[in-house]
Amino acid sequence: MQAYGKNHQSLARAIFKEDLPKVIGAKDWIIVDIRMPLDFMEGHLQGAVNLTTQEELQTLLKNNVDKKILLNCYSGHTVSLLGSDLVNSGFANIYFLDEEISSCL
Repeated sequence: MQAYGKNHQSLARAIFKEDLPKVIGAKDWIIVDIRMPLDFMEGHLQGAVNLTTQEELQTLLKNNVDKKILLNCYSGHTVSLLGSDLVNSGFANIYFLDEEISSCL
């Protein structure tokens, strides 16, 4: 399998700051922010949902197999690893934000 990303390598596909305008608000995308709830409340990508447990994420993925899922964290490192795990588990359409979230808000 091919690895994606400039800053972090992952089996999930990398998305960068310049790609966000086509993702934010698009009906075929779900943005999942895995940061701590307080950090999420202080600022997040428009339309993002804050999920902090594996159970919440698994439920979302199973109920939205027709959607593209963009994962974001603080720097892209954690979601690059999580994205690879999800791809290896058979989930399709997994993407990760390969950027510092602070530069995208």
